[in-house]
Amino acid sequence: MCYITLVIRYCPVLTGLHCRIVSPFVHALRVEPIFEAVLANDPSRIAAGTSTATAQRMDEDLFVAELPHWLYRGDTPLHLAAAGLRCDAARALLAAGTPVDAVNRRGATALHYACDPRPLSPTWDPAAQRSIIELLVSAGAAVDRPDRGGVTPLHRAVRARSPAAVAALLSAGADPRAATGKAGSTALHLAVAPTGASGTAGATDLQIEIVRMLLAAGATLADVDRHGVAVADRIQGQALRQALAAGQL
Repeated sequence: MCYITLVIRYCPVLTGLHCRIVSPFVHALRVEPIFEAVLANDPSRIAAGTSTATAQRMDEDLFVAELPHWLYRGDTPLHLAAAGLRCDAARALLAAGTPVDAVNRRGATALHYACDPRPLSPTWDPAAQRSIIELLVSAGAAVDRPDRGGVTPLHRAVRARSPAAVAALLSAGADPRAATGKAGSTALHLAVAPTGASGTAGATDLQIEIVRMLLAAGATLADVDRHGVAVADRIQGQALRQALAAGQL
């Protein structure tokens, strides 16, 4: 195993936040080779591993600062590859039999993670993001599979302000009117309101592009959430309001 300093253990207990890192991903600040190979986007090292290695799952919640992205209990190496847009690694993992729709403790799949890179993140690469989404879908990933909160990959792509991810998912047949579990928000509800997600500041042009895509795909400003609030009533931001008033949406 090789030493790494980019992974931080988070332990949600009153005795403190930082605890010893444990296997299978890390032990005593060391990462298992399969995860290191994924971060390095090295398919040759992945192919040389065992089927047991490629099927490993996280048994702890960990933060990978290099991406940056949280990994949660139940995540596979494919989740890490998707979060980091490691396309070559993802392809090698799928070839080795890593299940494409494996879920973590939050019900998220690798496809959910592939939608997380955002404009100001170190991993921002729209072309690579679209490629890995298409790869996962071609391998059988369920495009509209919700996590435990009812959030689909499309919801995450919208929140991340990633037009490339939104376009790839819509092309793959994602439902533009799917609603989240608790609030019943559609992707368009999330698109017109402030995202609150880190790495998306100043992404107004991307936001408007996403709104146009969703409207073209069949979402409407009249769609309501579980509380009866229409998309049109969620619109915030002067640029978006001006685009709507000018008929540019």
